[in-house]
Amino acid sequence: MSEAIGAMRARVRLESPLRVSDNIGGAAITWSNQGDVWAEIDAGGAGQSAAFDTAPSVAAYSFAINRRTDARAGWRVVWGARVFPILAVRDEGGARIELVTEEEKL
Repeated sequence: MSEAIGAMRARVRLESPLRVSDNIGGAAITWSNQGDVWAEIDAGGAGQSAAFDTAPSVAAYSFAINRRTDARAGWRVVWGARVFPILAVRDEGGARIELVTEEEKL
């Protein structure tokens, strides 16, 4: 990831999960907007998983954003119509943090 400001060209939205009652004794997960941020996107490796008798492709991406103390694994990054669950947050104490994500497609 680059430290140059110009490398952060993509506008993405961060969302956190919110558990809400479904009025019949259960709960549903909705997503709460935590703000739009500029990000540098780096496409990593790709592979396949074999869950539930299907073979979806899985691609790894990382998003470098300006430092935030509230971003967590379990949140997600929305980039246009694409959704990337955050698996980990790398924080090395610098001006930026890195959100490690995966995108799964059937």
